[in-house]
Amino acid sequence: MHIHPPIFVASSALIACLGSWTALDLFRRVHAHTGFWRGAWLVAAAAAMGLSIWAMHFVAMLGFNPGADVRYDVPLTLLSLLLPIAVTAFAFFSAAERGREHLIIGGLVMGAGICIMHYVGMSALITSATLTNETLYVVLAFLVAVFAAISALLVARRERTFLQRAGAALVLGFAIVGMHYTAMAGVRVTHTQTPVDVVPGGIDAIALAMVVTAGTLFILLLTLIAALSDRRLEAAAAEKVAAEARAAHALAEKADAQAALLHAQRLESLGRLTGGVAHDFNNLLTVVIGALDIILRQPENHERRKRLGEAALAAAKRGERLTAQLLAFARRQPLQPVSSDLNELVRECEPLIRGVAHEKLALDLRLCGDGAVALIDPTQFEALLLNLIVNAVDATPAGGRISIATRVRALEQDEVPGLAAGRYFQLDVSDTGQGMSQEVMSRIFEPFFTTKTAGKGTGLGLSQVYGFVRQSGGEVHVHSTPGSGTRFTICLPVREGQAAEPIRRPAAIRRQEHSLRVLLAEDDASVATITETMLRNLGHDVLRVENADQALSLLRSATTLDLLMSDVIMPGGMNGVELAREAATLRPGIKVLLCSGYAGESVDRALAAGSWPFLRKPYLQDELAALLQRFFEPATRQLIAG
Repeated sequence: MHIHPPIFVASSALIACLGSWTALDLFRRVHAHTGFWRGAWLVAAAAAMGLSIWAMHFVAMLGFNPGADVRYDVPLTLLSLLLPIAVTAFAFFSAAERGREHLIIGGLVMGAGICIMHYVGMSALITSATLTNETLYVVLAFLVAVFAAISALLVARRERTFLQRAGAALVLGFAIVGMHYTAMAGVRVTHTQTPVDVVPGGIDAIALAMVVTAGTLFILLLTLIAALSDRRLEAAAAEKVAAEARAAHALAEKADAQAALLHAQRLESLGRLTGGVAHDFNNLLTVVIGALDIILRQPENHERRKRLGEAALAAAKRGERLTAQLLAFARRQPLQPVSSDLNELVRECEPLIRGVAHEKLALDLRLCGDGAVALIDPTQFEALLLNLIVNAVDATPAGGRISIATRVRALEQDEVPGLAAGRYFQLDVSDTGQGMSQEVMSRIFEPFFTTKTAGKGTGLGLSQVYGFVRQSGGEVHVHSTPGSGTRFTICLPVREGQAAEPIRRPAAIRRQEHSLRVLLAEDDASVATITETMLRNLGHDVLRVENADQALSLLRSATTLDLLMSDVIMPGGMNGVELAREAATLRPGIKVLLCSGYAGESVDRALAAGSWPFLRKPYLQDELAALLQRFFEPATRQLIAG
């Protein structure tokens, strides 16, 4: 049994532990990379582990004294260096794969390679003494080497804390040192009686140990620096990812807060809308209900009955305008677009506009000479213009000026926010009034928002303007400065072609010349009663049904029917548009008239695609008569027939 000096035992153990720590830390880099850098870190880990094992061996051999001079064979020494690097590289590549069998195979190869390295290094020793190895210690050394190798691979495959990695490096380092000294315990030295001179050559043991130690520590230092640098980069990348995650979380929280604020604002607007609608309709209903109550109580007073009936009718018409404004703001008003010359519509409104402006305000009207034909609802356009003029008049003191100017302009993409490239009709309505603040301008299109005193306005005028313009494919912008007036700019898309001829409706039709057999589909009994009365007053025969199923039963029967007049929104699985299509299939020659107070976007699209005339509720008997009269006009008979 040889006694090894403690200094060499401690040095070899230190090198083994530092090498194990470095190798394990480098191997952890493998999981953070892919491709080339993954392979590079695997090679670096294998080199650090193999080099530390090799250096540990030769430093420990400094403490071995066979009783004769010692030198080392250079080729065998280099071979003993390459062996641990190669087997460690193979083992680490195996450990990087999934599967326990790869780890066991890698551990066996690594352990066997370390043992072979030890005995190749021993074979490189040049001395006059004869060295032999006991088989028992060779087996024990092999088992210790395999245990150390498998332990290293197990530790390398797992993510651990600093203390856990330090403990694992100590265990692995001492296991490697234990393998060496277990093998050395089985070495037997035999000296010959006759002195034998050592063949000159090789490298001195001390010189080799110093070179190995210096080179190994230098390589381990560089490796640690690289690992620490890579770790800092990884930490910076992780911090960047964390910062991005925090930023995303903050943005998500901000988005949630904004959504909650918008929801609260919508609820607030809905509350104002509901309150405003309830207030205005209660006023209108007070007039209607009160007038009808007095008429029923005193039916014999003809003049009072006529006066109260006119008041009730006027209140009901105000209610109709109010619902039209609400639907226009919500973009649910079923429009009746026709090709219209917008400049001509402005000219037709000029007398009414000048009447609203009165003589205390100057009115400038500057219309362009370019063709400005657009597919719009002319009634809604006139309401838009009047709403803008009324607001300008209310905001402008006596002696002020209101200007209306039009032009046709070609817009580039994104030149005006919200509008595609193309030709547009631009309407500018400006005044020299008191102007508006930014806070007021941000709310002017809200329903029932008004700066006027109570009773001076409903707050729906500009809401109607906004809804109609957006529904017609245009945009509205407002520019205002307190004390310097306001300018509204309306842009509507124009098209090529001529404006359609207006439909001339008779002022009043008491009874029509042609009598029709009308199938009336209306689910509201009160509305059906009024409509049936109007139709009979006009000289038509009426069959009433409450839903589409009842209407289909009559359409499939042999009953004579000339016209289907149907509400669009009805209970059941079929609406008025679908009923009209089915009626056209069952009776190709039947005429169709649809009516509704609200249809919805999907039904609006179907109405636009169909060829049936549409009557908007509420309507007067004269309006119904005018539309029915179109069925008997030669120019439109074919167009509007089902």
